Amino acid sequence: MTLLGSHTPAAAFAGVRTLTNSHRSLQILTKNAPYALPAVVPNPAARIASSTALNSLNPIALLGGAAQDTLGPAAICTMALLAFQYCAQPPLTRKFLDSRVNKKGITMVEEICKMGLSAMFLLSMGKDVVASSLKGWTLQSSLLLAGLPAVLYATQGVLTYLGYQHTDSVTFNGLNQTKTLSAALWCYLLMGKRQSPVQIVALGILVFSALLFQGTISFSSLFGKSDDKSKDAKDEEDQKTSLTLGILPCLGAAGISGLAGALSQKGVQVAGGSGRNPYLYTMELGLYSCISLIISIFATKNGRKALREEGGIFKHWTPMSIIPVVVRALGGVLTALVHKYAGATRKGYALIAGLIMTGLTQSFLEGERLSSDELLAVVFVILSSYLHLSYPPIAV
Repeated sequence: MTLLGSHTPAAAFAGVRTLTNSHRSLQILTKNAPYALPAVVPNPAARIASSTALNSLNPIALLGGAAQDTLGPAAICTMALLAFQYCAQPPLTRKFLDSRVNKKGITMVEEICKMGLSAMFLLSMGKDVVASSLKGWTLQSSLLLAGLPAVLYATQGVLTYLGYQHTDSVTFNGLNQTKTLSAALWCYLLMGKRQSPVQIVALGILVFSALLFQGTISFSSLFGKSDDKSKDAKDEEDQKTSLTLGILPCLGAAGISGLAGALSQKGVQVAGGSGRNPYLYTMELGLYSCISLIISIFATKNGRKALREEGGIFKHWTPMSIIPVVVRALGGVLTALVHKYAGATRKGYALIAGLIMTGLTQSFLEGERLSSDELLAVVFVILSSYLHLSYPPIAV
């Protein structure tokens, strides 16, 4: 005996619907319920089809990982892992990677590791997922979805390196933090992902908190108190900062970063209806990045010179050098997952969280207390996160 004296689940649901239609209070409750009551299954064949559809749901979707504006467990988990990776990367790089190693060689190995990790994760999901991910794949669609972002990421790297060489650290850090705002703008232009007025303010607070935590700005300077820098030091910074070779490349890199992030988000969320599998998409990005690196190595004088040297592009490598490279490659895989389940804009929150975790870890290991500006930055990040999650744009 089931609900309302019915002997089958279908009859029980039919009884609930009959009762609901007779009582207005129940109509209001079911109308506002987060999950609608299933329709009555008319026959056994339809009941089997309905059961099959339920059983075919992706486990990530059951965890709340659907690509949407709200943050489900999958989004929170991938953002947390990306923050941990961002925190662990600097000390691992300093400890195991010689600063003299060829940067293109590092990037090449990183992209290969990224493709290998993605292939392993994709294959672990089963033959059915692999087959559905490859269904409808064409070279043209791959070049459009992953080829363009790969070129943009490579261009961003060149502009970032150029800007870093021709700006002081304060200016570079400040301009570099505009990537989150750029991602929000490009997501709106390419995907129609709007930000509410409160969310726009929250993103501004996030950028401010990052600058505050990095020491780019301080409350003492905001209130007009003079800093300890001498006039000669300030003149030296002004001479180091160039508009055409420093500031403009930094702004260009931030804008390209937002565009590439938005294109990646569009590729893994909406391409083909349900979006590209993030592991497959990461493999495509890695492949095109490797191709562009190989062309760059053979096309440039410095690249050809590095190949002729003893050890080639792997000069100054040690067996332990692979550790930071693999960790960074894992960060690339996590970035695709964050784009899938949280979006390019909210990736900025994961990176800022990683920055704060780095500061906290360093403070703990070195026995130093956080400054008042750093503590305020943590408060502002929490405030920004609350505002951005609590005040989404109103559906039109």
